[in-house]
Amino acid sequence: MPVPTVLVATDLTARSDRPLDRAALLAQQLGAGVTVAHVVEGPGFDREQDEEIMRAVRASLPPSLAEAAIVFDHGAAPHVLAELAVSEEAAVIVTGTGRYNGLSDFFLGTAVDHLVRHAEQPVLVVKRRAGAPYRSILLATDYSDGALQAFQAALQLFPEARFEVVNAYSVPFETRMPSDEVAEAARAEAEAEMTAFVERAAPPRPDAVRALVAKGDVETVMEQRLAKDMPDLVVIGSHGRSGWVQATLGGKASTLLKRLPSDVLVVRQTRG
Repeated sequence: MPVPTVLVATDLTARSDRPLDRAALLAQQLGAGVTVAHVVEGPGFDREQDEEIMRAVRASLPPSLAEAAIVFDHGAAPHVLAELAVSEEAAVIVTGTGRYNGLSDFFLGTAVDHLVRHAEQPVLVVKRRAGAPYRSILLATDYSDGALQAFQAALQLFPEARFEVVNAYSVPFETRMPSDEVAEAARAEAEAEMTAFVERAAPPRPDAVRALVAKGDVETVMEQRLAKDMPDLVVIGSHGRSGWVQATLGGKASTLLKRLPSDVLVVRQTRG
């Protein structure tokens, strides 16, 4: 069985140490190799400048990545990284937010969003320092295939973590015709769908998965869960064409995610 690869992007900024350290830790957990990629936008430099950049990349690596492979290329970073992830058969792409003008830019669309929409592999966006493996992971689900793929990818990458899987459901006609019977039926339906969703995901450690259904819109429910127990990682599924607007959590929840200090794993929905 081939050794998996963790592909990590670095832009040589001060915050690059966060994705680098997380990639090293994740590779250790997975028994994987690490490829460090640095992409310079635009046409190539001369050989001397390229060699200087390679030395700078190597010098920026922590001791834990002293043996990592380094790839340096020119072009549009999202496309280069997506293609490199395929050629390297990467299990995950690890990146930060620094070079993309901060967290708000990351969620509003530019380079990281393009990477998410083009990459076949899950994209782990690191904002926190990697002091320990992820212990608590939050996934909001709408029971779609995209949410299922995101859940399964996270289970594979982080098998030792605890998962909280949350669904926000609504009660039909609640504002016009309040009914305890209708409310109970809506809750029962949401719970049945949640049970089926978790069974489809087939977690290897069912006791490490906490399933929760809550009445309300997804943003409010997520705010409540995050206020109660801030997770180390938030996982979302994303449709390939429309990026964040079509994320599993919905466009409305993107305003919440902008404020998240947690790392985020985005898993693009694939057919098959």
